[in-house]
Amino acid sequence: MRESGFGAFARASLIWLGLLDSAVAANAKRPSLLEMANSFLDLAREEMTAGYDLDDYRRIRDSAEKAWLASLQAIDHAMSRHGLLPEPGAMAHESRHKFLRKAGREDLSRQLSVFVDQLHGQVFYFGAVPDRKTMALALDEVAQFVKALADEV
Repeated sequence: MRESGFGAFARASLIWLGLLDSAVAANAKRPSLLEMANSFLDLAREEMTAGYDLDDYRRIRDSAEKAWLASLQAIDHAMSRHGLLPEPGAMAHESRHKFLRKAGREDLSRQLSVFVDQLHGQVFYFGAVPDRKTMALALDEVAQFVKALADEV
């Protein structure tokens, strides 16, 4: 069995494919949806900082999309804790809103609508990049949204 720079880690954690000296993880723990939400939010903050520091609008737009994805992962996590999943396809967003309303969190449903319009639509798709302070505030709001879903729903 090869170690190819990975040391003992390779023996315990990788399956060598034999093709082009590549390997796949054998015992990787799949992160929860909540962990994914927080990870996407961390990436969003990194992209935002780099985007504004380098005057790179692509990174700022990617930051908005990652923040939007963090909000979706957080809702899907909350739904899964209640034995639910969003409907596939075009009805996924409606099923998320319905879940939030049934949970008595119309406020979070309205906030999700703002995220889809502003982060996903205006910033990511249309390129309406806000100033740094406004973007940082939006990411803080997503962080609060993720926390509310983790702690209260």
